[in-house]
Amino acid sequence: MHLMLNYRKKLESICLFVLDKLPTDLKQKLEKYLLEKGFSTVNEIRIRAGSYICLFIDSKAYVTDIWVSNDLINETLICLCDGSVYAHLNTIRKGYISIGKGVRAGICGKAVLENELISGISSITSINIRIPQKISFAAEYLHELLKAHDYNISVLLYSPPGVGKTTILRDLVCRLSSTESSIRHAVIDTREEITTFLENTLTSDIYLSYPKGLGIELATKSMTPKIIICDEITSLEEANAIMNSVLCGVSLIATTHASSYEELKSKEILQSLFNCDAFDYSLGVQRSRTNKFIFTLNKIK
Repeated sequence: MHLMLNYRKKLESICLFVLDKLPTDLKQKLEKYLLEKGFSTVNEIRIRAGSYICLFIDSKAYVTDIWVSNDLINETLICLCDGSVYAHLNTIRKGYISIGKGVRAGICGKAVLENELISGISSITSINIRIPQKISFAAEYLHELLKAHDYNISVLLYSPPGVGKTTILRDLVCRLSSTESSIRHAVIDTREEITTFLENTLTSDIYLSYPKGLGIELATKSMTPKIIICDEITSLEEANAIMNSVLCGVSLIATTHASSYEELKSKEILQSLFNCDAFDYSLGVQRSRTNKFIFTLNKIK
C-alpha cells in the first residue's frame, strides 16, 4: 500500500484524474500495472467487452491482463458519468462523454434510432478514454509561422486521426495566452479539449461546448478577435462560418482529417474554403519514430 501511494505521486495529475474516475477495482488494477511497468502517464485506455484492456503509451500498445466483462463496461460508463448517464445523453448520442479537464471518452455500442436520428446508445461494447498530453514544444513551428506573418494568415492543419493536431492547438493557445502576448484570439472548444492546460486567459475568449459554426459566428460578431482557433471541420455549416469570418478579416487556425495534401485538396466539404482563399497555408502533421513532430507546409492556391 505504501509503495502504491508513493507511486501515485509520480503519476501525471491528468492521469490521476482519469484513474480516480474509474471503478475502484479497475483503478487499483491499472495503477498496479502502471507501477510494474514504470509508466507515469497513459495516452489512451481502451476498454472492450470480452477482451483485455489495452493501453496506448507514446504510440505503443500494451495489452494488460485486466479482463473486461459486460458488467465492468456498464460500471465504468456510470462512473465516467458521475452516476448520471442521463445527464450525458446529449454527447453520448454523438459517441463520446466529456469527463472534465479536457478528457474525452469515446463510446461505442448499438445505436438507438428515433425517426432515423440517434437518440442514444445501448449495449455499450467499447470505451476509449483519450488523455490529453501537454507538449510544450508542439506549437513552436506553427507559432513562429504566425509571428513571421504578423498573425495575419490562416492555417489549416491536417493529418490522420491521433497524430497530434489537437495537442498542437493546446500549446498554441497557451502561447497566445501568455503574459508576453497581446494577440486577441477566440477559442471554439466544442468538446472541451483545446483549453485543457490553459492557466490564464489574458487574451483568450473561450467558447466551451458551443457548436463550432455558432461559436465562430458569435466570436466574429462580438469579440473582435484577430485569430479564431477551432478543431476539426466536419460540416458545411462550419465551413460557411469560417468563410464568413475570414471575409470579415479574421485569421483562422483549424484542423481536419487527411493523410496527404492531395487528399486534403480533394475533400468536398473544404472546396468552398479553398475557392475563396479562406486558408493561406496547409500544415501537414506527422510523428517520427522518436515521437517528434514533422511538418509539411504548403501554400494553398
